[in-house]
Amino acid sequence: MTQLSPSLKTIARTVALLVLVSLGHTVVGPPQLPDPGSASIGRDQQVQLGFKAASQVYEQMPVLPDSSAETQYIRKLGKKLVATIPSQYSWPFEFHVVPQKEINAFALPGGPMFVNVGTITAAANEPELAGVMAHEMSHVYMQHSAKQAGKTQTTSEIAGIAGAILGGTTRGVFGSLAQAGIQFGAQGLMLKYSRTDEAQADSVGAVILYKAGYNPQSMADFFKKLAAEGSTGPQFLSDHPNPGNREAAIQKEIATWPRRTYSTASPSFNAVRQQATGIKVYSAQEIAQGAKSGEWARVNKQNGALFRPAAAGSPASAKTPH
Repeated sequence: MTQLSPSLKTIARTVALLVLVSLGHTVVGPPQLPDPGSASIGRDQQVQLGFKAASQVYEQMPVLPDSSAETQYIRKLGKKLVATIPSQYSWPFEFHVVPQKEINAFALPGGPMFVNVGTITAAANEPELAGVMAHEMSHVYMQHSAKQAGKTQTTSEIAGIAGAILGGTTRGVFGSLAQAGIQFGAQGLMLKYSRTDEAQADSVGAVILYKAGYNPQSMADFFKKLAAEGSTGPQFLSDHPNPGNREAAIQKEIATWPRRTYSTASPSFNAVRQQATGIKVYSAQEIAQGAKSGEWARVNKQNGALFRPAAAGSPASAKTPH
């Protein structure tokens, strides 16, 4: 068989490309993360808001210590996902694990993310778990909480939020968090997201997954699994309203992306998932009761589970999204 020279191979590829274009086929490159835009609440205020809320989580919910195998694994997986985000758009992400049996995860403004043990054990594989985390990460990336607050707050009210965050009393902080769409209630911490926010988080999360080497279809598969639980479905779906045809929308978006070899098997995930099934977890009701009595602040301190943000030295804090 005759071998083509490198120059002839280049010409052949160019001709093939031109033929595809002439036939009306769209040549699509790898997906790119969108410009997240800006919010009325500035970057520094968002980070401080998230840190204040995260410190309250440690008062209101049990959290595994940083040294736990589950937390170490989630942090390693989180860093892999964060590495896909351009530095000028990134945030000082922090990763924590809550020993709660319900399936849920949430990310606060500025980057603190909490993943329930129930989510780890419900995921069939690492790509599904990565899909949940990429979705949550996308809410931070797109600054959804800050943008939602900006829609309902005047300039003076936003300034008041920032003031209470930076130097207010505990009561003032709780009021500020509520104004920014972050509330603590019987079900724990709740964030207000619209269906548009959810659709964007699905779309951006799919790009993050793809760039990290995971099949973005995994996110659609996990959400479909949760939806199949019906009216008694997990807390995650009540906190994250379905934007409509979620699985179909994700499948449509990724259909034209270039094929690649995806990460599948993960011994680390299998080991952590198995170990997570053996640790003590609490229901949402038990956590709510413990929050009322101040139990979790005591238990977390006793277990060495303390919120120690490392954002000050994070490269992600060097630049401001625009």
